[in-house]
Amino acid sequence: MTAVDKVSVDIVKHLEKLTLIRFTEEEREKIEKEVRKVMELFNEIMKVEGLDNIEPLYHVVEIELPLRDDEVLDKIDENHEFLKDNAILEKDYVKAPKTVGA
Repeated sequence: MTAVDKVSVDIVKHLEKLTLIRFTEEEREKIEKEVRKVMELFNEIMKVEGLDNIEPLYHVVEIELPLRDDEVLDKIDENHEFLKDNAILEKDYVKAPKTVGA
């Protein structure tokens, strides 16, 4: 039994314990085979030289979202003027269509 085989058996046992599910022998073998494939793939990736010099990515494409500055307002809109033109108000509440049991 190779190190990868031993680790995959241990991982499957650990998964059974964490999930509180008992796998059948057939399921256990299938999961072990899949774990082995994943570990072999990672071993291939680790063989690539020069990975130590590459910064990790958080996204596949480097994205910078534009941010706007916060503006401090001196006036608080207590009368909800911004809602008067676009919303249906009833007793200072926004009225929306019925969605449950319609």
